[in-house]
Amino acid sequence: MTARTVSMGAPFSWLMKALDVGRRQPRALFGGFALMLLVAMIPSVLQLGGQALFGPESITLIVIYGLSVLLSVVLMPPLSGAAFRLLHACETGQPAAATDIFAGFTAPGFALRMIATMLLVLLGYLLVFGVLIALLPGKEFFLELAARFAVTAPGGQPDMTGLPPFPPSFLLWFLAAMAALLVLSNAYMLAFARAALNDRGPLGACVDGTVGTLKNVLPFTLIALAALVVGFIAAMIVSVVAVLVIGLLAKLSPALGIAVGVPIYLGLMLVFYVVAFGYYYHAWREIYAEPVAVAGDALAA
Repeated sequence: MTARTVSMGAPFSWLMKALDVGRRQPRALFGGFALMLLVAMIPSVLQLGGQALFGPESITLIVIYGLSVLLSVVLMPPLSGAAFRLLHACETGQPAAATDIFAGFTAPGFALRMIATMLLVLLGYLLVFGVLIALLPGKEFFLELAARFAVTAPGGQPDMTGLPPFPPSFLLWFLAAMAALLVLSNAYMLAFARAALNDRGPLGACVDGTVGTLKNVLPFTLIALAALVVGFIAAMIVSVVAVLVIGLLAKLSPALGIAVGVPIYLGLMLVFYVVAFGYYYHAWREIYAEPVAVAGDALAA
């Protein structure tokens, strides 16, 4: 299956459709993503619990951190792949339940394929950023700056006198790094969609995700710039309102601030998960899959 080139406005259409994905089977969709969010929090809870029990300098805490990373590697890729399948079922009118989010652990070979896809994408990240670090201009400037920040007391200002000259080509390097991050982040999600929805092998899924992103790099760049501006404004508004409301409640009672703040945070994260996966699901449908004509369509091979 060849990746298609889409119009400049296509990503905005995917976003509008993603904002509407919960309308058809909201209980199954939001319930499934809520379960995925809870599972995603397990490694963080383990780390916080380990730090509280053993202290930040404990060797046991290092072991707990290692186990947390391993849990994330084992749990999240199959859940993410199942999330795409749950979305597909909801969007095409097929029977769906919240517990379908765990179906990736029972489907033959599915979990291993998703984990291998994630590891290949991670390897791609490491290779690209390794090259970027090797090409970083003015390494002396940044190394010296980092050293001065390291010896500066908390809350103090580092001594900026006598620094090596700031590299004039840094802006070009920074733009190249942002372009690489844009390609990698979109390729990552498209690869996951291909591996989950088309049963593509890890290498094929990663190649497809990269090719699909490169063919549509201009539309992805346009919506990224728009999201950067709109997202910044929205984040500022939400942050100010949340700080004011939760801060006021925390002054009345710390427990009340936590009781209100945590559900708000989890609710926002749930919406973000659903919209993000919905966006890339519809990207997958337009870039790779044949148009869906009937409710019970078969997944494209």
